[in-house]
Amino acid sequence: MTERDRIRELIKEYADTVALTEKSREIEKRYKDLNALNIVRPPVLIFEIPWGEIRSDELKTQPGEYQGMEYGLRMALFQNKYFRGDHTWAPHWGVGVHVHNSGYGIGSKEKQIPSTTGAYIVAHEYEDQLINDEDVEKIKFPTISYDKEATENSMNKMRELLGDILPVRKTGVVTGFASWDFLMSLHGIEKCYEDLYDRPEFIHALMKRLTDIHNYEFDEYERLNVLETEVYYLHCTPALCHDMPHKDLDTEKITCKDIWCRTSAQVLAVVSPEMQQEFDVDYAKTYAERCKRTYYGCCEPLHNKLDQIRDINNLHKVSITPWANVDEAAEIMGKDFVLSYKPNPAFVANKTFDPAPVEEEITRVLEACKRNSTPCEFVLKDISTIANRWENLMEWNNTVQKVIDRYFG
Repeated sequence: MTERDRIRELIKEYADTVALTEKSREIEKRYKDLNALNIVRPPVLIFEIPWGEIRSDELKTQPGEYQGMEYGLRMALFQNKYFRGDHTWAPHWGVGVHVHNSGYGIGSKEKQIPSTTGAYIVAHEYEDQLINDEDVEKIKFPTISYDKEATENSMNKMRELLGDILPVRKTGVVTGFASWDFLMSLHGIEKCYEDLYDRPEFIHALMKRLTDIHNYEFDEYERLNVLETEVYYLHCTPALCHDMPHKDLDTEKITCKDIWCRTSAQVLAVVSPEMQQEFDVDYAKTYAERCKRTYYGCCEPLHNKLDQIRDINNLHKVSITPWANVDEAAEIMGKDFVLSYKPNPAFVANKTFDPAPVEEEITRVLEACKRNSTPCEFVLKDISTIANRWENLMEWNNTVQKVIDRYFG
């Protein structure tokens, strides 16, 4: 069998079992209903899987031009078969526009300690490159360009390979700005904390620089008309909405008002709410409010900073982690926002899966959301290890679904 024949067989299986199924369309509608702030059965999703720990013949690929594509298809089919949860896949094959962003003229200098398990997570130690006030100028405005010819060549190649099996669609740029993640990688986490107190004017200068750059990037993406309006997942959270329809990159004008903004400031988890406002929210809102909706947060606890975060006028969804007080978060969020709960990944990290702490955690979240009529979702991510046992993910999903059954049938 040739590589082309093998890929086409996989595409056919992918189309028939996930991409073009009624179940996927039903899940899409649930995402949209959830993002309309309706109380629906919470979607259960699993992302950031340590695939290197899953050693299965079903994931084996062969060398060739399409090896990366083959691996992606096999991962999708494996997840659908064993721990799909409420994941869905688009009814088309997306081909990303060829957009080149030159970057910010400076990158991290770091030492890494790789995982020995096959997980994607590694430890980092960063060298400080932002020492003096003049170093703010080291962070450059990027040059952004769009290669239409290369994009069309990629489209034609995919149409020829699989267009008779699955529709091929051009997809645009999906943005997400986490200024503090980038700043930390250039300055080091300890220096960031020290300067918040000792040199706040220096931190303000750096944040202003990054904020100006993010707004410039939005300007450029609008000018080039390359923003994506049909985003299924925004850093793992469902992003489909009834009132944010897909727009055609070739025929319609697309602006920030057609998309989500995603932003976070994980490194500020330990600072006061007032400092969160001063050193992140006041900057983030200048670019976030250009968009239709904003999703805020990642792995940091935010229950005690919701009053500050909701100062972003188009805030719509907030990440709430196991280190947050979910009762307090749901009470403050009420019916106004989607509570995107991130379950504890430690519960899938053992050689033997124990459903008890999972049941307790999910029950606590559902009770808090029920009391406050808060729409919610469950997104398991940041999975550093599954103890080389993918069955943990299957058993975790089954456990969560059974708990949800008690509330939603």
